[in-house]
Amino acid sequence: MLAGFIDLVLPPRCGGCRRVGAWLCDGCRGRIRRLHEPLCRRCGAEVESARRDCGCRQRLRSLARLRSAVAYEGPIELAIQRFKYQGWRRLATPLALLLVERLVVEGLAASWAVAVPLHPERQWARGFNQSELLAAELRARMSLETPPGQLVRARATPPQVGHDRLWRQNNVRGAFVWQGPDLAGRSVLIVDDVATTGATLEACAAALKAAGSGPVIGAAVARVSV
Repeated sequence: MLAGFIDLVLPPRCGGCRRVGAWLCDGCRGRIRRLHEPLCRRCGAEVESARRDCGCRQRLRSLARLRSAVAYEGPIELAIQRFKYQGWRRLATPLALLLVERLVVEGLAASWAVAVPLHPERQWARGFNQSELLAAELRARMSLETPPGQLVRARATPPQVGHDRLWRQNNVRGAFVWQGPDLAGRSVLIVDDVATTGATLEACAAALKAAGSGPVIGAAVARVSV
């Protein structure tokens, strides 16, 4: 009811073009680029041939799979920036629906959905964790559960943007810790807004595997081409 009242007083505005009427308008939806097949079977990156992978197996040891819905460009790039940095929280629904579509098409599922955590200081400054909003949407729409504990960021890390793959891996290695009971072999979906090299999702997966999880699937709304 509250959301409906807010939409009445402050109508939805497209996260891509700012046009009034929807949080992601039909025009911007039409300009979203889905990732083109073939994709790397493990990390979901676009590759030249279905028989080739992208060489990710040596660096993604804990993630069973990584999948993104769309390319991080055009209206999606703008929408995610507004969602993440300008507080457009209602964009969580249309962005998560793109990811749900991808996961359902590929037949990927898990017992639990967990968000990539922010460090408490960064979450306090931002006011929310955008990945948790996405994870909550996936739980509701894919009948996933919240695990009996939480994944936490044990130390603050500099932003990954602008750095190469090795720097990103070293930056987040050991940065996440599971706080809660043993995960007893249950499968986990780890959710983020954007994936580039997969280093952050891999570091989260390593913490979950150390806590006894089964397969860990990384899921991001958008993929940055590298």
